[in-house]
Amino acid sequence: MKENNKKEKIDSAESAKKALFKTIDAVFVRFASALRTAQIFKINNITYIKQINLLFTLIENILRNENEAVLEFRESSLFFNTIRVKFDFLSYNYFKLLSKEFMEKEIGTVGFDGRLEQEELAQFVYYFANAKVKEKNPFADFEAKIKKKGIKHIYLEKIHPYDLAALNKEGEVKKSAKKVFFKSITHLREAFGREKEEKKYRLKTTRRLVQSIVDHISQDESFMIGLTSIKNYDEYTLNHSANVCILATCFGKRLGLEKKELLELGVSAFFHDIGKLDVPKKILDKKGKLSKKEREIMEKHTYKGVERLICLQDLSFLPVSTLYVTLEHHLWANLSGYPRYWKKDHIDLYSKIVKMCDFFDSVTTQRPYRKNILPNDEALSLMLEKSGTEFDPSLLKVFANMIGVYPIGTLVVFNTRELGIITESKSEVAFLLRPKVKLVTDRMGNKIDGKIVDLAEMDTESMEYKRTIVKSLDPHKYNIQISDYFLAQAQ
Repeated sequence: MKENNKKEKIDSAESAKKALFKTIDAVFVRFASALRTAQIFKINNITYIKQINLLFTLIENILRNENEAVLEFRESSLFFNTIRVKFDFLSYNYFKLLSKEFMEKEIGTVGFDGRLEQEELAQFVYYFANAKVKEKNPFADFEAKIKKKGIKHIYLEKIHPYDLAALNKEGEVKKSAKKVFFKSITHLREAFGREKEEKKYRLKTTRRLVQSIVDHISQDESFMIGLTSIKNYDEYTLNHSANVCILATCFGKRLGLEKKELLELGVSAFFHDIGKLDVPKKILDKKGKLSKKEREIMEKHTYKGVERLICLQDLSFLPVSTLYVTLEHHLWANLSGYPRYWKKDHIDLYSKIVKMCDFFDSVTTQRPYRKNILPNDEALSLMLEKSGTEFDPSLLKVFANMIGVYPIGTLVVFNTRELGIITESKSEVAFLLRPKVKLVTDRMGNKIDGKIVDLAEMDTESMEYKRTIVKSLDPHKYNIQISDYFLAQAQ
């Protein structure tokens, strides 16, 4: 009887724990949704009020059961009542949104006490979303603003000095990211410069480099994607492999892969084209269509790559997935493509991921056999046309969400006649056409080192957007080197 009672208590505790986790996840999503809604609508808008109603009910329930409701930002993570908030690819953008607001205002903690009123919550979320704070001591400025609004039952604490130091080192992070990017190309050059018989190759170094890429993506995904705009015509395969590694790792993070899995995916992407060492340069760089024989030689690079990989020493440091990706990254979702003799009823997940990233980077890069390179947005449109045949539809949705309607690195013209480069995309439906951009010309067409602006910003008097994208442009026609703008951020 005692054992049954004990089991019932354990089961009850587990159920309560699961219910709490579910509520915390709901608060996280609802808070971010209310924040985003506040950036679109006025405080008295019915849509915003509905979001606040839902959020208030959740916080009220937590206060009733837990006696506290505290949202914290520390160590690049969000916590609610000391429990780390987990996110998947569906909620990733909510995490980015909340993290950004906490960092910009240097807030470490937002706490709600039991006397919280719904009107107070509505006021706080609205000002949290829209208040412009001073660059010097933004925390004190924002705290003073909400006190002035009479918000008494929501308290703030400043971000921890450790996290603040990391925030202030944003420029250093970009410098470090640039360094890792070029180190990876140098490391690939070493790998691609060896003969098949030379077995000594530092796979430990490869893993360390890819781990560093994973870490930098966690710190600044948009900047890392921006680095893939670097295209080296003379060292295409090396540059391409580094770009695919970054894109694939970003993609994997959106899918909610763990760090260990991201490392495996990154290493697999890093080596996906190593078989091209066995393809003559005259075929790789041939202008025009390949002959049947040349096509056969080209298609052999997939299994030639596997041969090279299994000849390496220290294979314990090479994920098995690397072999699958090297062999399968030209197979289509419908199992056509090549190698044609490969009889298999499914394709490895990492192979599907790398295939998309490989295709995207390839068609947006100048090659001898390609008359025109596609702008990033047109490349994504082409991929969407191939959904279900060449690309897995479910994964392609996530990829498109990551890249955005106007992908990072796209040159666009606004209704103001200014030109800008997309530096950060948004995946929320209401903001798909409202990314962040770096202004590169003024209204007269003069090149400028402009500021980064948010296209969601509205004119307070007319309540119209300050800038709206008219269309994307080919940067080559305007003599604009996209990569220069991302590299300049890391000076």
